[in-house]
Amino acid sequence: LPPIATRRSSPSGPRLPRNSAATKLRLLDAAEHEFAARGFTGVRLRDIADAASVQPALIHHYFGDKQGLYRAVLDRALLPTSTESWTLLGSGLDVEGLLDGFAEMLLRFHATHHNLLAMLRHEALSGSDVLSDLIRERTLPVIDALRAVIVEVQARGAIRADLALEEIIVAGMSMVAYPFLESRMLQIVMPSVVGSDDAALARRKKAILAILLEGIR
Repeated sequence: LPPIATRRSSPSGPRLPRNSAATKLRLLDAAEHEFAARGFTGVRLRDIADAASVQPALIHHYFGDKQGLYRAVLDRALLPTSTESWTLLGSGLDVEGLLDGFAEMLLRFHATHHNLLAMLRHEALSGSDVLSDLIRERTLPVIDALRAVIVEVQARGAIRADLALEEIIVAGMSMVAYPFLESRMLQIVMPSVVGSDDAALARRKKAILAILLEGIR
């Protein structure tokens, strides 16, 4: 992963003029960087407010408390993916089309949300479960719906019925996520696969689809 933004010093100049939408955006951006750098428990609201050039009281005004702000940061990243997942599931695409759509979406998600992955690592170390709870809330209904699609396709004989549907889903998710989660190690042993530009993601998606489709047909 690229270096995570480091903590910024408190501004010495005047606070920026208040505008509701712009202020909330600055707070979300600042909070995302701070939470990624130090985790939920390691961040003070004062740090986030200073980074956003606003008064700490505005965090309480817009988000209630630190956990509310943390959840808003996470939801900003997760909600579009959840929405796109439901769009794909309702599109009537065949298996190949669904796999292509989900692979494309998840590759873009992992390539874009480096800070979210860093926050997940912090939670794993600290034992916090705020992010885990929200991922379950957003993701489990999608996975349940995807299970139903796979069951129906298996019943029609379009894909192998001897493979556990959960393993099919996990195989696809793993091939997408692994290069991002282990990018530091891969940078050492296989640096050619850690790129996140459009060409690199297109190559990876092509390989994932070829391997997965060949395996389940």
